[in-house]
Amino acid sequence: MKLGPRVAIVTTLLMAGALACAIWAVLVVLRADQVRKLDGEAHAMADALAAGIEPLTPDEAGTLLPARVASANARLGQFRLETIAWGTQRPNNFWAGLVDQASRLDAPVGQLFEPAGMPLFYAMAIPLHSAQPGAPDRQTSAFLGLVCDSSFITAEVMGTGWRLLPSLVLGILAFGLLLYLTLRRRVVNPLRRLIEAIDAVAQGDLTRAVLPGRDDEIGSLAGRFNNMMDYLRVAREKEARATAARQAMEMHLRRAEKLATVGQVAAEIAHEVGTPLNVIGGRARTLAKRPDDPAEVQKNATIITEQVERITKIIRQVLDASRKSRPCLTQVDVTRVVREALGFVEELVKRQHIEVRVRAAQELQPIPGDPDEIQQVCLNIVMNAIHAMKDGGNLTIDLEQVVRRKEGLALSPPSPYLMLQVSDTGPGIPVADRDKIFEPFFTTKDPGQGSGLGLAVSKGIVKDHEGWIEVDDAPRGGAVLRVFLPVGSAAERPQAEGDTPAPVVENAGPSGR
Repeated sequence: MKLGPRVAIVTTLLMAGALACAIWAVLVVLRADQVRKLDGEAHAMADALAAGIEPLTPDEAGTLLPARVASANARLGQFRLETIAWGTQRPNNFWAGLVDQASRLDAPVGQLFEPAGMPLFYAMAIPLHSAQPGAPDRQTSAFLGLVCDSSFITAEVMGTGWRLLPSLVLGILAFGLLLYLTLRRRVVNPLRRLIEAIDAVAQGDLTRAVLPGRDDEIGSLAGRFNNMMDYLRVAREKEARATAARQAMEMHLRRAEKLATVGQVAAEIAHEVGTPLNVIGGRARTLAKRPDDPAEVQKNATIITEQVERITKIIRQVLDASRKSRPCLTQVDVTRVVREALGFVEELVKRQHIEVRVRAAQELQPIPGDPDEIQQVCLNIVMNAIHAMKDGGNLTIDLEQVVRRKEGLALSPPSPYLMLQVSDTGPGIPVADRDKIFEPFFTTKDPGQGSGLGLAVSKGIVKDHEGWIEVDDAPRGGAVLRVFLPVGSAAERPQAEGDTPAPVVENAGPSGR
């Protein structure tokens, strides 16, 4: 039951109880008034009887009193007289108490009786004396009993109660209805509007406002709600500006790290560009010396063309990697992205005598994401692995689909993820540094080889893709970094945990080994 009807019913019941108590008090007072009125009439009648019968000597009581009682009963109407004591005749048990009180007080004593199973009646003991008041020989010579049927008092009280009952019921119903309408207008409707506004806020609508219009507690509550809405709107605007600034900073940071990586790679391959330039220069000089030999001209022209294409390829890779682009969510073929990233560092791995192997599971499904950002993650991790193997080694990249629970969500159901695993044979990552390597500007590389932003940026990109990165030791030494990226809901059929993983195809990397 809602607040309005509940409050109205409870208050009406309390009011009904209060009114019932008031009517009961009225009926008690009415009954007491009727009893006092009857007692007054009885005393007046007792005084009249005493004045008409007294003085009465003890000897006359036995002979004169019965006749006078009979004569009086014919005229008393609802009252009835009895001779209850005279001379040696003592009162019965009923009258004994009243007679004792009348003897002590030397005055009439009356009382209302309500015996079980009998109607209400009034009884009074009246003492009769042998002489007038003040006489020295005055004494009580007899006692009369005055009895009156008092059931009319109960009937009158009950009748009054029944006459008041309809008014009481109608008054209670009218009070309850008026109270409910008042509560609905003054309390329930304002609270309902406030609840609707709260529900709208819960759904993200901060434009709702509740007009106070009152100076009571509900008006104060509406005013506080409006103040809260103003605060939330300001907080949301601040958060939106802060989020936009943070996203802009992250994009700038990612681009800066990408440019730094490209700069490192460009410095490494600068001399690779010089080699084809030297070849082109030598062949051009040969052409100048032997311009009349068609075969020699054809041979040198072919070599020059090949070297120009090689330089063009290198420059195109550098420009593609350094070009700023907007995020583009699409279905990403991670295997192709990995091979493009490896092609970017092809000359570097050759010069450092690093053997690269790529092992991709068959029928690997594309994943939703930004191909440029995923390529940057791959390139950053690969560059870290290359810098860790200064004297050469093995770089292994595994791609497969696994079913895992997302990191930090132990109660969530397992979901399919694409795992990009990069293993190297370098010195590995100390356990003490594994929580630090994703912090900005933390690096263990030699000066000039890194800015300390690569893994921090990579972690941010992977997190934006609803994934995570794990760090581990390789079985034969070195470090293993695993990147988990969620697979699209319609793009895969997840294998159950414990199933045999999909077969992989082992391919030689860009080194040609």
